[in-house]
Amino acid sequence: IDMRSLEYALPPDENLMCPICRCPYVDPVVLAECDHCFCRDCIRQSWASTYNPMGPRGDCPTCRTPAKLGLRSSTNRILTNILDDLLVQCPKSEDGCTAVVKRGEVLTHINIYCGYALQECTGDDCELPIRRKEAPRGCQHYGVSCIDCHESMYKSNLELHWRSMCPDRRVRCDLCKGDVFYRELDVHSKETCPAISIPCPGAGLGCTSRSKRSLAEVHAKSCTFAKLAPVIAAQSQRMDEHEAAQRVMGKKLEVLETGFAAMEQIFAGPESGFQPNNRMTANPLPVRSFHEALPTEFDTAFPPPAANGPYTSPLHHLLSMHESLRDEMSRMSSALSELDGRHSMATLNENLRTREEISYLGAQVAGLSRQVHWLTSAQLQRQ
Repeated sequence: IDMRSLEYALPPDENLMCPICRCPYVDPVVLAECDHCFCRDCIRQSWASTYNPMGPRGDCPTCRTPAKLGLRSSTNRILTNILDDLLVQCPKSEDGCTAVVKRGEVLTHINIYCGYALQECTGDDCELPIRRKEAPRGCQHYGVSCIDCHESMYKSNLELHWRSMCPDRRVRCDLCKGDVFYRELDVHSKETCPAISIPCPGAGLGCTSRSKRSLAEVHAKSCTFAKLAPVIAAQSQRMDEHEAAQRVMGKKLEVLETGFAAMEQIFAGPESGFQPNNRMTANPLPVRSFHEALPTEFDTAFPPPAANGPYTSPLHHLLSMHESLRDEMSRMSSALSELDGRHSMATLNENLRTREEISYLGAQVAGLSRQVHWLTSAQLQRQ
């Protein structure tokens, strides 16, 4: 049994904790040079990195005083008795044992008294282990089926399956004290438990009332904020939709204004590019006439794509080119973002690979250093 993995019935005193493993002392030893106490295995492992032919030696982890650990280092008998009297839970507590024993008697409890400890099966020609409390019933290693989830298993494992593994077992809710299926416990605890305190549906409007789920409907019928909440939520949703549509129309209007400004500059210039013969006298169309020539119900939507045939007017051509340029810029931005992500991932993978190689080389160098140190010490001993 690993003494450091035991669960204590009460939190141990801080003065009984090993400074290295931060657990209650296991086989404590006291360094004669500084009177500091550690677990025997902990102090040996802390000095294991520096080999010494004269035995474990090193600096005290607490005060850095040079110290050594002899074969029969002093152990405080009073401290050992205090540690043995600490109350711990049985190591088989997860299997169902509720015994609380002294730490010094936990091995005896497991080897002799614990009903959940495993021992050899009493059945003929059966080599599988069985719990001590089930041994008088005979061999329990025959197939059965769970009556809830219908899973097949040994009879010896049926009790553990019912208590901690079966998804269809009934467990008690700590809040409402009702029995629910284990697989539905999370949903019940978060959504359907009548003992959960939930806020009023009108909390967003200023209602500060909180009540249990079973009483929330009664409060909602009498609360003015709860009655107004659905109406205001619907209005907020419609306002959000209108704002989104307004932003889209604003973008379209911006594109059209830019196109109109460009067309006004073209038609108001001294030399119009639409004259069939340069020798003809320049007679630009006035801006007012250009606006009057436009239809009253002008389509404010984006121009059709180029695949639809020739453009009906230079304005449509200009707007189409503007929209194509915007799409191309969006595509290039997405491609650059994807490329940046791939480059970052490749750099991260390369860094991880480099770190692993450096760690491996460090371990190899440390091993070679220990071997050289051991060979040097052996050579010195032979001389």
